[in-house]
Amino acid sequence: MKCIIKIVCITSFLGLFPCLTLLTAQGEERPYIDAYTSASSTKITLRDAAFDAAAKAIQAGSSDLASAAEAKVAGYSAPNGLIGNVMSTNPDGSVGISTISQWLYIDADGTDSVKLQLTEGQNALNLAEVGRRGTLFIPDATVDGKSARYFVHFKVVNAAILKYSDEAYAAGKFNAHYSGQPGKKSQYTLTCDVLAIEEVTGSVKLGTKMP
Repeated sequence: MKCIIKIVCITSFLGLFPCLTLLTAQGEERPYIDAYTSASSTKITLRDAAFDAAAKAIQAGSSDLASAAEAKVAGYSAPNGLIGNVMSTNPDGSVGISTISQWLYIDADGTDSVKLQLTEGQNALNLAEVGRRGTLFIPDATVDGKSARYFVHFKVVNAAILKYSDEAYAAGKFNAHYSGQPGKKSQYTLTCDVLAIEEVTGSVKLGTKMP
């Protein structure tokens, strides 16, 4: 199988992720993943008990994807979800990155999946098609009392688009953290199969605060 290796250097975004490597397969689908990785980072692909422990910690850090209307219901309490960073490939080959709080990791019947909610933009467009692949970076999980950082590699299996309308916005149909109203932007909800989880060292540095 012939593989293409692209090295994408980024000088913006506060100098973070200075060099990312993207591997794709030509002629047939890779049995593994399209992996985004810092050239300087140490990565460990997790399996068995290590995978289960990471998945449990990531799931514990999820949000609940509550809509604005659901968040206003009496008695609702928002979870203390972790900030995540969604990465994809832009049309020009560069790396698209979105910082989000609305994501949900699901471990049901041994099948792991992740749901992401993105406001309309290039990164959302990159992923809004079944079969597209990307990575969710979780920089602040806790496993066995220790801080850990993970890449969750995924493949999109469903892409639902909530088109913007004043009526939908007034009805609170967009998520509780939606900020696209001034630009009348749509909301993308992506359901994805988890392909792999990698543990990464602190050499991978990416902002953990919402802009």
